[in-house]
Amino acid sequence: MTDVEAGGDDVQVIDPFDLSLVTTLAVAVVVGAALTLTARAGATPLLVAVAGTQALLAVSWVLGTVMPGRIGGLVIAALAATAADVTTSVWPHGRLGTLLAVLGLAVPAMFIHQLARGAARVQVVSSLSAVAVLVLGEVSLPALLQLRHEFDDSDVGGRVAAAAVAAIAGALVIGCLVDLVVPTPRFDPAVGRGLLALVASAGLGGSVGYLVLRDQLDYANGRSVFVGAALGALAGLLAVAMAFVLQTTPEPAARLGRRLRPVLAAVLPVAVIAPVAFLLSLAIRA
Repeated sequence: MTDVEAGGDDVQVIDPFDLSLVTTLAVAVVVGAALTLTARAGATPLLVAVAGTQALLAVSWVLGTVMPGRIGGLVIAALAATAADVTTSVWPHGRLGTLLAVLGLAVPAMFIHQLARGAARVQVVSSLSAVAVLVLGEVSLPALLQLRHEFDDSDVGGRVAAAAVAAIAGALVIGCLVDLVVPTPRFDPAVGRGLLALVASAGLGGSVGYLVLRDQLDYANGRSVFVGAALGALAGLLAVAMAFVLQTTPEPAARLGRRLRPVLAAVLPVAVIAPVAFLLSLAIRA
């Protein structure tokens, strides 16, 4: 459905999907800037920014997707996020092994949640899958902390983590801008996402990687461009995937839930790609 604004004899039709792209763009700028700046500032500021992003992801996912078993899902997400943040802080050089332990413990918690729903136990598969995606995002985001801790020099670690976030968030922003202007060729007529935005995302990611990491020995000989472009391309692909998710998922009745839906398209890709950034850095340094 479209909104119509009349001014004199002119009638302007506003595409609601374009408005959602504007929201996604704004959230990507804010979240990306917060994570990038705090990654350069230190481990503790980054931890605070990660926790804030996790909270935003949980609320927007639970309220924006109208998932069954929302309260229990929100509790599990909060516990998983807290456990992931604590483990990456207590064992800063444990790589992703500590996060895998959190995911392992979350699996029985999700099944217990379904059993505890009692008479309201409907759409079990939908509820279980929605909680699983949310937990994955919550546990994945602290991989940025692991990435920062991977380097002996905290300044280098901060630059690498900041470059990864900037490449991902920048790719989301440029993708939204391109799709607002020329969303062609579209992946689907009903979804306003195009191939040009995906190409632009990869290009901007590669540019960010080169500008930030070109003088680092581990990222010489085009490796900085490769890492940035790979993260940008993944961000663009996940942006397209999130567009299909929002297109096919029923909108919530509450106004707050509808307004939070575009937030997911900005926050979830950043969270899910964080472990990929960590693994790419390990592969580059090997």
